[in-house]
Amino acid sequence: MSRKSFRQLLQKYLQGECTAEEKSFVEHWYGLLEAETGELEKNMDTDELEERLWEQIQSKMAVEESTDDAQPLRKRLPFGWLGLAASLLLVATWWFVALWNKKTPTDSVIASDWLQRTNTTTSPLLIRLEDGSKVKLSPKSTLRFPQHFEEHNRTVYLSGDAFFDIQKSPLRPFYVHTDRVIAKVLGTSFFVRTDADTKHVRVEVVTGRVAVYGQSAEKRSPVANGVVLSPNQAATYYDDQKHFVTGLVEKPALLETPETRKQELTFQFDDTPLSEVIRRLELAYGIDIEVENEQQNNCLLTADLSNQPLYNQLDLICAALKAKYEIQGTTILLSGKGCN
Repeated sequence: MSRKSFRQLLQKYLQGECTAEEKSFVEHWYGLLEAETGELEKNMDTDELEERLWEQIQSKMAVEESTDDAQPLRKRLPFGWLGLAASLLLVATWWFVALWNKKTPTDSVIASDWLQRTNTTTSPLLIRLEDGSKVKLSPKSTLRFPQHFEEHNRTVYLSGDAFFDIQKSPLRPFYVHTDRVIAKVLGTSFFVRTDADTKHVRVEVVTGRVAVYGQSAEKRSPVANGVVLSPNQAATYYDDQKHFVTGLVEKPALLETPETRKQELTFQFDDTPLSEVIRRLELAYGIDIEVENEQQNNCLLTADLSNQPLYNQLDLICAALKAKYEIQGTTILLSGKGCN
């Protein structure tokens, strides 16, 4: 086998286009390299990987040829480059089991039925998954995903930031793994962001519900080791303390509302009690808003808050009613003297 042929074969393997025999050959040499060097660099680029594998092949084939010269021809394998296939099978099998158990989104070597995309551009990269789900992968981020999802679940691995728009499939939950947390959804849209410096992972929900829990959880149970988020809610995972801090997204968005209810959610108020103002805001954004003083509910508001983001609306309400607000977790608390 020439160097050019091997390069082409390695490219086919990384793209999941090998035949069963070609796939077996490449996997054997991966296994041998892993066994003799002790590790494969996770961030090794294709050129370096090719160089090291080719050197390994040339070295072993030289040894094999010298050995074969002293043996009857009938004992040789039909192809020189497959001469060590049988002896490497056990090593290769061990190596791929170890690779599967690591399950990190930055592995350089991927089984042939998995794909890996890294966004090397300066704009979001749209990736369409087999089930119709869409992922907008941020620059300098990597997504690892299967060509075909399993029957009972859909799993991908993310390194960096991405926006997920997941097709509903109640019988096949969708899992997003980062190196620190797992997000589980049935059909929703949400952001996953990882701070490059602190490594804190933040999940922000746009639609639907997302269960988020730490990778250290023995079972995929958001109850014991995580949180369940609704639209406009967010959670940040602090790895050093192994816990989540919940809150609201930076710019809460209006929820999708049926046409029959849109008229009810107008933000034009004319001597409207604060209790009614709050009710409309809660319906519009799906966020709980509480008053510290029950007498605040009697205050009347006259204002047009249309086409204003939520926090601007709250600023205007507080200015008009001499109140103030603060965010406590996923709840907004209004405080003030109230009205008689």
